[in-house]
Amino acid sequence: MATVQRYWLGYLFVSFAVGVACLGVAVSLAVRRRDAVSRAFLAFYAALSIMVTASLVLAFADAAPGEISGSIRQVFEYLESIVGFYGLMLTLPLFAHRVFGVDDRRRERLLVATVLATLGLQHVTEFALASTPWDERGDWLENGVLIVIVIYAFWVAYSHLGSADAHRPLAPRVFAMLVLGAPGGAYDIFFGEGSSLRIYPLWYCVTSVVVTWTLVQGEAEPKAARPRVADRWGLSERETEVADGVARGLSNKDIAAALHISPNTVKTHLRTIFEKAGVRSRFELISRMSGL
Repeated sequence: MATVQRYWLGYLFVSFAVGVACLGVAVSLAVRRRDAVSRAFLAFYAALSIMVTASLVLAFADAAPGEISGSIRQVFEYLESIVGFYGLMLTLPLFAHRVFGVDDRRRERLLVATVLATLGLQHVTEFALASTPWDERGDWLENGVLIVIVIYAFWVAYSHLGSADAHRPLAPRVFAMLVLGAPGGAYDIFFGEGSSLRIYPLWYCVTSVVVTWTLVQGEAEPKAARPRVADRWGLSERETEVADGVARGLSNKDIAAALHISPNTVKTHLRTIFEKAGVRSRFELISRMSGL
């Protein structure tokens, strides 16, 4: 096995291992929370997981010829280039809609129709016409549609980042992941074919950790416990609202924006809350509120 193949296989395996762990968390969150953001993330993340898993199997097939039959290889090539790839195109804009609070069913139907039409044309060029020139045209078509969809997701994220309907604190983190993933995505689309290096597994790995951790933090939001928190610690209504913001994983700046107060006022309230609750850090406060 060549050194490059070993590194590529190890890189994919680490991404796969982290991804599977986060996928389990995503499934659990979607079942418990039953909210649109968790379900949209699970669909988007499942498509990416299929691509990375298929890439791992194909990399193993290249590194150990004869270990995987030709028919099995074709199945995983289809999973990577069709199921995972088109699943990504379909779920990315829908996930962006949920995170950034866009509710436009007509636009979503148009996106779904565009992806399905591209999928049909790609099957015609690759399987029905079965010629190299047409196959290449089909690849350019699907890559072009993917680029348009990614640009659209960027536009949604950028134009709705400050929206009151955007999911906090997930929205700015997803926007950051899109910005960081853009150069690697461009490399994979234009130069990744046949290359020994793909960037998307690394982006998949980092994004999975960031998004699942953010959603897990959101689990600590203790709306039902607000009266008990206020009564037990003697918090005022404003102090209770600030404590809720901390439990949701919001920064002082985000809490200030949500409550229309200054960050310095938030700091003052936090000092009082810490004193009344008998804690010394935000983490201790979240733990105490979750216990209540």
